[in-house]
Amino acid sequence: MRNFINILLNLTKNFDKNISKLIKSGFLFCFILCIVSVLILFTYESFYSLPLLFYIGYTLFKSSLMFGVTFFICGISFDKIKKELNF
Repeated sequence: MRNFINILLNLTKNFDKNISKLIKSGFLFCFILCIVSVLILFTYESFYSLPLLFYIGYTLFKSSLMFGVTFFICGISFDKIKKELNF
């Protein structure tokens, strides 16, 4: 497990600047989406009137986590492709 984490850390240190900027902005978008979903879920928990709020908040939370993982994986892929094309 520790070797896997070290491999990921080494990959992120060697990212291209543009790809690193794209991943950071993607994570920021995912974080903002996650905060909005938590606020919606908190509103549902406080008032407990509309079950639709729960489904909206839950779906937004799942989507924000999936977007974050997708940004990271696509960033690794684009970085590898870009480095292979430069050789």
